[in-house]
Amino acid sequence: MSIRNMALSILDKVMTKLPMTYRQGKMPYVFSFVVLVVTVLLLYVGISPYQNASPIFLSMAVFLLLLLILLNYGLPMKWAVHIGTSVGAMVLFYGAWSAGGVFSPRLAWLMILPLTPFYVMGRKAGTFWLVMVWLMHLIMAVCNHYGLLPDFEQGLRHAPSSWVTYTLVTGVLIIVPLIYDKMHLKALEKSLLYQRELVAKRQELEQTLQMREHFIATVSHELRTPMNAILGFNSLLLTRVKDKPKALKVLNHTRQSADHLMTVINDILDYSQLQAGHLIIQPETFELRHVAEHAFELFWPRVKSMKLDYRIEMDAALPQWVHTDRHRLMQVLVNLLGNALKFTHQGSVVLKLQWQNPGVVFAVEDTGIGIAKERQAQIFKRFSQAEGDIQSRYGGNGLGLAISQKLAHLLGGEIGFESEPGQGSRFWLRLPLEAAKPPEQKPNLVKAAVQTRHKPWSFLIVDDHPLNRLLVKQVLQNAWPHSTILEAVDGQKALDTLREQTVDLILMDMVMPQMDGIVATSALRQTFAAPQNALPVLGMTANVNPLDLERFKAAGLSDVMLKPFEPEVLCGKIDQLLSRASISVFQPPTPDN
Repeated sequence: MSIRNMALSILDKVMTKLPMTYRQGKMPYVFSFVVLVVTVLLLYVGISPYQNASPIFLSMAVFLLLLLILLNYGLPMKWAVHIGTSVGAMVLFYGAWSAGGVFSPRLAWLMILPLTPFYVMGRKAGTFWLVMVWLMHLIMAVCNHYGLLPDFEQGLRHAPSSWVTYTLVTGVLIIVPLIYDKMHLKALEKSLLYQRELVAKRQELEQTLQMREHFIATVSHELRTPMNAILGFNSLLLTRVKDKPKALKVLNHTRQSADHLMTVINDILDYSQLQAGHLIIQPETFELRHVAEHAFELFWPRVKSMKLDYRIEMDAALPQWVHTDRHRLMQVLVNLLGNALKFTHQGSVVLKLQWQNPGVVFAVEDTGIGIAKERQAQIFKRFSQAEGDIQSRYGGNGLGLAISQKLAHLLGGEIGFESEPGQGSRFWLRLPLEAAKPPEQKPNLVKAAVQTRHKPWSFLIVDDHPLNRLLVKQVLQNAWPHSTILEAVDGQKALDTLREQTVDLILMDMVMPQMDGIVATSALRQTFAAPQNALPVLGMTANVNPLDLERFKAAGLSDVMLKPFEPEVLCGKIDQLLSRASISVFQPPTPDN
C-alpha cells in the first residue's frame, strides 16, 4: 500500500470515530486541514528560532481547535472559515514582518492561505483571499524597499526552520488537494449511490403505476361486462312493459341505479386515463342546444319528485353548430348539474348558456348549501368533498369535479366557481367555441335496422360470458326473426366454427381466454380464403383503453361497439354492415395498415 493510500485509510478510520457533524458535507476536509495545520504549528513551537514564536503558534493552534469545537455546536461554516483565515493571515503577516518581510521563509505559508476558502466556500472566497495575500506581499515588498522592516536574520540556527517551512509548504500543497479529492470522490460516490436508489425507486413507482393502470382497466372491464347484461336486458324489458305502469316504474328505478353505477365506473376509469395521459379528445360537429338540453333532461326523473325550480336558459345569440368533443362536454355538464341537484333541496337549479363572441360560458347556478370558505381551495382535488361528512350525507365519489377540471383543460377551456355558505353556488365552464358549418347528414342508426329485417341472415356471436351471448342473441332475434345464430366461447372456437359453417356477420368480443378477439380477427383476415376473410366483423368490448381499442381495430374490424350498449344502436350498426356487405365485398385491411 502506498503512503498516500495508507494516510487516507488512517484518515477514514479517524473520521468514523468522530461525531456526525464532522462527517457531513465538507466538514471532513475542514477537520483534516485544521488537524494538519495544528500539527505544523506544534512542530514550529519546538523548532522556531524567533522570539515569541512559541506562544503565538501555540495560541493559534488552540484558537483553531476552538473554532473546530464551535462548528460542532452550530457555528456557520462560512464564519468559521473567514475567522480562521483572517487570524491565520494576521499571524503569518506578523511572523513574516518580524523575520525579514519578503525575504522571510514564513512568507511561503501565505501561499496555502486561500486553499481552504477556495475548496470549502467556492471560487469567490478563494479569489478574495488570493487578492488579500497579494496585497500583503506588496505591502511587505514596499516596506522592505524603504527599510521599514528589520533585516533578514541569517545563520545556521535558521536553516532547520527554513528547511521545514519549504518542505512542509510543498507537502501541504500536495496533501491538501489530495484530501479534498478523496472527500470529493466519497461525496460523488454517495451521490451516485443516491441517484441509483432514486432510479430504482422511480422504476418501482413506474411499475406500480403500470400495475395500477392494469388493475383499474381489468376491474373496469369486469364491472362493465355484467353491467352490459343488466342494462341490455333492462332495455329489452322496457320495450315489453310499456302498458304496465308498475313494472315500468320498477324497471326505470333499476335503470337509474345502473346508470349511477356506470357513472362511478366511468369516473374512476376516466380519472385513471387522465392521470396516465391516455384520455384523448375526439372533436365532432354537433348542435350545441341539443347537447345542453339532453344533459338538462337527464335529471328530469329525479327533479319530478323534488320541489325545485329546475330550468335551462340559453342565449339567443348562441351558434347552432359547434366543433368540440360532444361526449366530454356532456360529461362535464352532467357532473355540474348532478352536483347542484345533490346539494340543493329547495329553491332553484338553473343551467345557463351565454355567448361571448367567441366562446360559450356554461353556468350551473343553485340555491343549495354552498361551500365553506376554508374548503373552497380543495373542491377540485380528487376524492375531496367540501365537508368530512358530505359523502355519508349526500353520496358521491369525490371525482366528478376533479375530472371536470381536467376535461375542461383538455377542451381548451377553464372551469371555476363562486359560492357562499348557505346561499348556493355557481359553477361555470368557459370554452373557446365558434360557430361551425353543419356536418353532412348520416343515416339514423336506430331506425336503419328495418331495411334488412326480413332476410335470413346467419350470425356468429363470440363471447366467453353466457349472459352477454344471451343478450346479443335476444337482440338479434328481435330485430331479425328469421336469422340463424351461432355461438362460440373464444376466438379459437370461432375460427373452428367458420371452417365448418358459413355466416354473414361476426360479433366479436375482445377479451377472451384461449384466444382473444384481436388474434382471432387478425387470423380470419390473414389465413382464411376469400370470401370468408372479408366477412364483416363487429367488435364488442367492455375494454375502453384507447391503445387496446386501436389494436382491436387494426386487426381488421369493420366497426366497434362498446359495452354496455343500446340495443337500437347495435342493430343500426349491424344493419349498416349487412347492407354494405350485400352491395360490395368487404375489403380487409392489409397487414401494414
